[in-house]
Amino acid sequence: MRFLSHVLQIYAKDMRTEWRSREIVYTTGLFAALLVLVFSFAFSADGRPLPGAAGGVLWVVIAFSGTLGLTRFFEREGETLGALLLSPVSPAAIYLAKLLAVTSFMLLTEALLLPLLALLFQLRVESIPLLVALVLLGSVGYAAVGCLFAAGLMRARSREVLLGILTYPIVLPVIIAGAKGTAALVAGGGQLAAAPLWLKLVALFDLVFVTLSVFVFGPLVNTD
Repeated sequence: MRFLSHVLQIYAKDMRTEWRSREIVYTTGLFAALLVLVFSFAFSADGRPLPGAAGGVLWVVIAFSGTLGLTRFFEREGETLGALLLSPVSPAAIYLAKLLAVTSFMLLTEALLLPLLALLFQLRVESIPLLVALVLLGSVGYAAVGCLFAAGLMRARSREVLLGILTYPIVLPVIIAGAKGTAALVAGGGQLAAAPLWLKLVALFDLVFVTLSVFVFGPLVNTD
């Protein structure tokens, strides 16, 4: 119970800080909207969006805006994270709180992103609950890897560049599975049965990397 209390207290602190400034949500939301707008012109023919493009655009935008959000979040939380590591709080609790916060920021951005995709790309899916579950689990998987590397790179001079270089190859299975699962939901019919399989793949990725990151986070950030 004490461990859970630490997680929730740190998470609540991060959310209060963001609520006062709204810096991360505004930055990532605007960036995501601009990306969708650009892609809507690039992936269209005769004024109509290309079939199946929405799924790929959704996950590319999630990846890019997620990296931007991670960079801004850990720039702001650098000194706070250092103080937390000196406190009698488990590094695993700190990691899980940061994971929850980053996932929440990503989901807020995606809540604005999906209606825009539906408007510009005529996004229609056969099962909204499956799409929500896919986006939720995909965001958790991306944040699990991103938080680990963003915290480890806080002292690096080129952390913005290194974060993408290290994160994207590892989260590529999540992006591919998310895009494939979304495409199956959009296509419907006989392809709809493939969506739960892609969802299970993303869930397995989340389980492995969240568990691994909980144990690796402490030694990674305590380099002194």
